[in-house]
Amino acid sequence: MTGPKPDLRGWLWGLAAFGIVIALSVSITVFGDGVTWGIGEHQAAGSAARVDEIQAQWRAGGVRNLAIVAMLGDLVFIGIYGWGSWRAGRSFMAMPGALGLLGVLIAASAVVFALCDYTETGLQLVQLLRERGSDAMAATAAAARPIKSLAWLASFFGVLAALAIGRVGGRTLD
Repeated sequence: MTGPKPDLRGWLWGLAAFGIVIALSVSITVFGDGVTWGIGEHQAAGSAARVDEIQAQWRAGGVRNLAIVAMLGDLVFIGIYGWGSWRAGRSFMAMPGALGLLGVLIAASAVVFALCDYTETGLQLVQLLRERGSDAMAATAAAARPIKSLAWLASFFGVLAALAIGRVGGRTLD
């Protein structure tokens, strides 16, 4: 059976960008002198005091600028992956049955992911550039983090499931 093909190019570029962002994030603790807290801890900080503590460690360890680059890279990744996942979801929506339903899930998850991750990363970056934490910004970023993570997982595994269903169902998706 042949039919519409999934649009995975942007999703794949998003995965490549994800790898780069992960490498940038890890480099903060690898290259920072005595730095033990990374971007993940900053995302989950939840309070101005904790943000200030993390940012002070980054400054002392000489990786503040690297943290800024990592967050800017994250903003680029969000756009690439969010757009790519949305397009992948939309392309699956044009297919019949379970593939169409998965397409809706993927596209909706991509939108939720992008909105939550832009909120989280934007608030992180503002605090880092101001060199001062904010209880409201830290709490909002920390609250957005689990929603963003679940939406990312839904979009990622949704695409993989749609590809698997297409193969098992006898569709030619490549």
